[in-house]
Amino acid sequence: MTLNLAAQDDVLPAIAGILMVVGIYSVFGIICAVLAPGRGRSPVGWFFIGVGTQCIGIILILLLPNLKAEEEKERRRREETRRLREQLKKERQVADERHEVHRTRIGTHDLALGIDTSDAEKRLLANDAPPPPLPGAEPVWYYAANGQQKGPVPQSQLLAMVRDGGLDAQALAWTAGMTDWAPIHRIPALGRWFEDSDPTDQPS
Repeated sequence: MTLNLAAQDDVLPAIAGILMVVGIYSVFGIICAVLAPGRGRSPVGWFFIGVGTQCIGIILILLLPNLKAEEEKERRRREETRRLREQLKKERQVADERHEVHRTRIGTHDLALGIDTSDAEKRLLANDAPPPPLPGAEPVWYYAANGQQKGPVPQSQLLAMVRDGGLDAQALAWTAGMTDWAPIHRIPALGRWFEDSDPTDQPS
């Protein structure tokens, strides 16, 4: 009987110690699981990471990129690209309609005068070489800021705005010859400026 009591006295503290350690590890797991959804990560996975790594797990989840914020930022960028694409499409439609009205007027004028100026215009356009670029001329750009289309501005001014922090390098921009809007730091014509700098470090 005495031996059984002694054995119980040894087992109970051991069980209490094990339960205390499990409880402490579980606290770290719970903290990681609570933080995980706000960071766009799996609470179940981070519970076990927290149990296994304790303080390191909490530090890791706080230091890793916030996937939820990144997804929201990417969603807004896609929405802004879509809106700017639609705006550009409408502007092109308006330009095409004005051109069609102009052609109709000229056709009516030719019909009234009994002449045909279309062939002469085509020959003029075919023989006309494009004018040489002006010395020192630089491209002009349109850009999106605060959900609105801005510009045109010279390329040097656009880059200066990025350097000074007045414009995010991830903002959308467009110039003649481009098929669609693109983030500034991904545009080849502007890419050389970003070779020695990280666009993600630019102020937003």
